Amino acid sequence: MPRILLLTQYFPPEIGAAQTRLFELGQELSSLGWEVEVLTALPNYPTGRVFQGYDLRKPVREVIGRLSVVRVPLRPAQKGFVDRLRCYFSFINSVLRWGPTLCTKPDVLFVESPPLFLGHAGVRLSGRWGIPMVFNVSDLWPESAKFMGIVRNGLVLATAEALELSYYRRAALVTGTSNEIIESVRRRCPLTPAEVITNGVDITRFGSQFADDQARSLLGNQARLTFIYAGVMGVAQGLSLVLDVAAAVRDLNHVQFVLIGDGADRELLQRRIKAEGLHNVCLLNAQPKEKIPALLASSTVGFHVLKFSIPGAVPSKIYEAMASGLPILFAGGGEGARRVLEARAGLVVPYDDVQRLAEAVRRLASDPALRRELGSAGRHAAEQLYSRREIAKHLHQLLLGVIGRFGYLGQDDPSYSGGGSRDSDSKVSSSLALPTPPEGGSREERGNQAHETKSWGQG
Repeated sequence: MPRILLLTQYFPPEIGAAQTRLFELGQELSSLGWEVEVLTALPNYPTGRVFQGYDLRKPVREVIGRLSVVRVPLRPAQKGFVDRLRCYFSFINSVLRWGPTLCTKPDVLFVESPPLFLGHAGVRLSGRWGIPMVFNVSDLWPESAKFMGIVRNGLVLATAEALELSYYRRAALVTGTSNEIIESVRRRCPLTPAEVITNGVDITRFGSQFADDQARSLLGNQARLTFIYAGVMGVAQGLSLVLDVAAAVRDLNHVQFVLIGDGADRELLQRRIKAEGLHNVCLLNAQPKEKIPALLASSTVGFHVLKFSIPGAVPSKIYEAMASGLPILFAGGGEGARRVLEARAGLVVPYDDVQRLAEAVRRLASDPALRRELGSAGRHAAEQLYSRREIAKHLHQLLLGVIGRFGYLGQDDPSYSGGGSRDSDSKVSSSLALPTPPEGGSREERGNQAHETKSWGQG
C-alpha cells in the first residue's frame, strides 16, 4: 500500500476551497488503496482564532473520515500582511519541528501552495526522508499578490518569485488547479513535469434532489428567487459588487441575494446592507460544509464574483453550482469565466459592469426555461469533467509514476532498498508538548501511542 503525506496549512473543519479539495482527494486516494496522512495546522481560518477545543501550544492527532491528521501549532494571523507572514513562518517552524517525529515516512510528499513558503518545509522534509515532492499550486504566488496590490515592493516580489521557481525546480512533479497555472510553470520551468489537477466536486453529494425545508427556512423568504453566494468573503472576491447589483434591482420584489460565509470583508458588507437598507440582501454566517448541498439545491442561481482577473484563478464554487444544477451568473473574467462559458452553464459579465449584471439578473429571474437549460448543462459538465473521483484517479496514476521514476517503492515492497527503515526514521512523542520528543519504538508501539492521543485537542 503506497503512502502519501499531504502537507497543507488549511484543512477541515475549516471551510474553504483548498480544505474541501484536499479532504475529498485524500478520501478518494484512500479508496484507491493509498494510506493517507495529513500534516496541517490547528484550525484557525478565516477568523484568525484557533477553534474552540484545541490547545494553542500542543500538536494533536485526529482521524477525519479515512484520513489520519496531525495538527501542529502556529501563530494565527489576525490582520495585515506582516501578521500573515508571521503566521506562515510559525507553521513552517512547527512542521519542521514536529513533522519528522509525528508522521510516518511516506512514499511521496504532496505540498499545497499557497502559502508559497510551505515549499521550504516540503523541500526539507523530502530531503530528510529521501522521497519525491509533488508541489501543488492552487494560486500563482507572488503573481496573485501583485495583481491584488497586496505586495508592491519590487525586492520582495523578486525574492518571492525566486523562491517560487526554486520550489518548482526541486519538485518531482508540479500540479496545478488550472490550465493557466500549469502553462506558467511549464514556460518558466520547462524541465519540471507539470500537470493539471483541476478542482472539482463530489457529484454524489450535490444535486437538485438535496433541497429540503431546513435549507429553505435558512434562506428566508421562500417566495423569492434566490441568487446565492457561499464562500470566503475576502478582498479577491469583491462581494461589494453584489450589493451594487442588489441596489440596482430593488424593484424586483421576488428576487433576493443570499451571501453565506466569513472573511475580511464581512463586517463591511454588513454595514453597507444596513446603511443602504438593502432588504433584498441576506447575510448568513458560514455554514458547515454538510449543509451546502441543500442550500445550493434550494436556491435559484449561483452568483459568483471574482474581482481580480488573476492568471489561473478559478472560483471553486462554480463546480458545486454546476453539480447542483444551478445556472451561474459569473461576474469576472479569466479562466473561471471561460469554464462557465465552455460548459454553457451560465451568463458571464465583466466585473464592475453593474448595469449589465442587473440586466442578467432580470433575464434569469424572468426566464425559467433559460435557467433549466443552463443548470442542466452545468450538471452535465460536472459529471463529465469535474468529478472528484475521476480527478483523483488521474492524480493516483501521476503519483505512482512519480514514485516509479524516483525509484522508491516503499519498505513493504520486497524490492525496497531505501536508506533505513520507516521506523528508524520516524520518531513519536509520548507527550506531544515536549520540545525534544523521544525516539519511538516499533510500528505497533507507535499505533498504541496514537490511540492514546488521538482525542487530544478536544478539551
